[in-house]
Amino acid sequence: MLSRFSDVLQTAADVLAPPATRLEDFEYHWKMILNFYQSYDDSSKVHIEDTRIPHHLHQMLQLIVEEEKEQHGGTVGPCLEAIVQRSICLLDALTALAAADRPPGARALALTMGTALLRRTRQPCVNSAHVYRPLQRMLIQCNENPASPTEKEEVELLLTLCGLVRKEPGLANIFTTPFVEDKASLLSIPEDIQKLIPIKTKVQTPKKNPLFEVELPSNPLKNVSIVRTGGSDCNATNSSSADDVSCKSQRTVYEDNDKFLLIDLLLSYLNSADNQVVLRACEGIMIVSSLPEDDIANLVTSCSPACETIVEKLVEKYKCIPANTDPTDVDHLNITWAYVAHDFGDKSFNKFHGYRELTSFFSWLDYCDTLMKECHPDIASHLSRTFRAGFLEGAAEAGAGAGAGAAAGAAHHAALVAALLAKCLKVIDAPDLLNEFSNWLVGEGEVSEWPLLHTLINNCLTDNYDLTLETLRFFETIIEKGTEHTIHRLVLSRVCTRGYLAQHSPHSPLTGDDDERDRLNDLSTWRERERNREAMKQLQHEGHVNEQINDILSHEGVDLTDHTESENIHKIINSFLLLLPRAILSDPVGSDYEHYIHDAHRHYQLWLDITSTFNWPTDQNYIDNTASSTHSYDSRPEADIHLDEAFQSEKSDKHNTSIEKIGNYCAEDKCQFSQKLVLRSRDLNSVPEEEFDEGPFLKMLFTLLSTMPTQPYQVNLHLTSIISKLALMPHPNLHEYLLNPMLPTGKKTQTLFKTLQDLARRLTMEIPRIRNYKKVIENTRLQLMSEDPSYDESCDHNQLVESLIVLEEFCKELAAIAFVKYQHSMHMHR
Repeated sequence: MLSRFSDVLQTAADVLAPPATRLEDFEYHWKMILNFYQSYDDSSKVHIEDTRIPHHLHQMLQLIVEEEKEQHGGTVGPCLEAIVQRSICLLDALTALAAADRPPGARALALTMGTALLRRTRQPCVNSAHVYRPLQRMLIQCNENPASPTEKEEVELLLTLCGLVRKEPGLANIFTTPFVEDKASLLSIPEDIQKLIPIKTKVQTPKKNPLFEVELPSNPLKNVSIVRTGGSDCNATNSSSADDVSCKSQRTVYEDNDKFLLIDLLLSYLNSADNQVVLRACEGIMIVSSLPEDDIANLVTSCSPACETIVEKLVEKYKCIPANTDPTDVDHLNITWAYVAHDFGDKSFNKFHGYRELTSFFSWLDYCDTLMKECHPDIASHLSRTFRAGFLEGAAEAGAGAGAGAAAGAAHHAALVAALLAKCLKVIDAPDLLNEFSNWLVGEGEVSEWPLLHTLINNCLTDNYDLTLETLRFFETIIEKGTEHTIHRLVLSRVCTRGYLAQHSPHSPLTGDDDERDRLNDLSTWRERERNREAMKQLQHEGHVNEQINDILSHEGVDLTDHTESENIHKIINSFLLLLPRAILSDPVGSDYEHYIHDAHRHYQLWLDITSTFNWPTDQNYIDNTASSTHSYDSRPEADIHLDEAFQSEKSDKHNTSIEKIGNYCAEDKCQFSQKLVLRSRDLNSVPEEEFDEGPFLKMLFTLLSTMPTQPYQVNLHLTSIISKLALMPHPNLHEYLLNPMLPTGKKTQTLFKTLQDLARRLTMEIPRIRNYKKVIENTRLQLMSEDPSYDESCDHNQLVESLIVLEEFCKELAAIAFVKYQHSMHMHR
């Protein structure tokens, strides 16, 4: 009953005094703001939050938002129209508040209000002169003072404007300078607003702001247009066409003295101590840089120092990394460009020495990489060139070249630089950046003319194994992330010529060493060796390996009844698996072959995907080459390893080492043995040939491979990992050179299998000299396979035995890779 009576009274009141319209409410709140400033006393210390100003501004914003909900067809309501027509100078007033900051806190409130007005309205009418000119004045007040207490509000306003430019790229014209005919009118507040909201002090031009260091021409608007000419279909509702500065169909006229104020202001916040401010500025730069318009991209690259500033900041962070940082800590980091703010909020947070500096550097590198993937192609190209010139050539190259033969401190720094560059290459994905990284490393001219590559190779061959290890990791990353250009320059440039092949015909009969033939073919000598117990074990071992190979071939679908199909791959696998004699093997059973095959399948498919766009020969070429050069040769390593020669200088130990001497050339029958003699004699009597130059990179790998017994386990592990990745590459010539043990080559031509044979000879000769060597081999294998950290930290390592185990597993891996590539080629050509 009472509620009905109240409704009746309200209805009668509304008839006598109708409620105010939304526009009248809007004008009321505006007048209340003006009344406040007419009676404002400068001596008052009241904060603006303690006044009614925030309430009135909030109510004005709410009225605009509410009326927009009722508008249809994109029309502008009366409240927003009052701002656009400047009958209510709200934006001018906000600009004055931001400049005067009266009462205290008014600047932050004005910036927040301006941001909210642009964000919450569907049609902010920024293309109207009465809207964009106050925004221009507000913009140039941003970042007048470094470390301003209103940094967050300022950058939020800039970020909001970036979003508007993204929606309508034509608005980018508004944020180029010069805006108006002279700087004085740009910086001044209209007189009518100064009367309404008195300005305490005249706004001064920032002394150190580069935006205002440009000398304007006598008539700056003669050749510079902030209006897209020729536009007739782009106009704001209830505003004149002269105020329209937005039309996507026309290019903007930019001159050399133009500056992109929006980007330049965002750049000034990149040095803020507040990481949230930095991140918001980064977002704004990325938004504008990703616009598809070519003229905006040209404005960013030619009229703004954005790319140079971003790279300079990267170099600055790189130089802040402590020189005594442990290179092994670098690879453990896994961060993105937005990650740094979380850990850096706690100043006591420090995982290891140099963590904060490394995190800062790699987070910024990730931002550069992300920006390059998102931005316009022209900006990406310019930024990548700047990255190479400023960071790679200007900072990193000097550190990478201070390794080999230098003092311990310089070698440590070179190792750290190698670790940093390897991590850089791992985390970047932008194609432009990868290409510049590639071109920087391997160059464009002759390899001999590119000193950086030779410097890195020399760092691998130094006596400082920490430097060797980190540089090998860098090369491994280069191969993993390598472009076609990189791999060609490092590995394929000489291999593609097939200069490693012998000049004579592979089938030409050559005379051999008759004495050697007669001695080894002597039946009494053969029977004597065969009676030897260790020789029998070696034969059993070879038989077991052959059975395993047959099982694997059958299980993987190779038809063993087709002799021509399975013979060659059987020989190749045998060559690697029987390279070392049974007596010194750490795992004679070899139960993990299938594990290596499964890994090889997975990794080979990965390399097929990586190189799918490379202009490499097809697998058909590889099959033809293999068939023409290997079908008549035995793949057994016994064909080339003669331990009698290896032990000629050790006659006193001849009896004790007879097991090892016999094991490497035991055969299944006399016929096979004679076939080996033909291959042996061919190698001894080949005509003199020019030595094949495999290139500095492969030569370095073969050199390190031959010195495995004197190198640490980790170095050998990464060395064999690099070679395995090269062997997995689906390039027919590289496959032939690395994975064809029966390849007819010149005597001086170095190949992977020859290097492995030499290494096997050395280990076969030196391992038995170790006291109780079989037990030592067994224990070392158990410790390595257990991956016990305490073993890695201990100094009690037998590098000779460790290198034996690495070689043994490496041979299994090569055999698996050869089989998987063979199997794939068979499937492709069926």
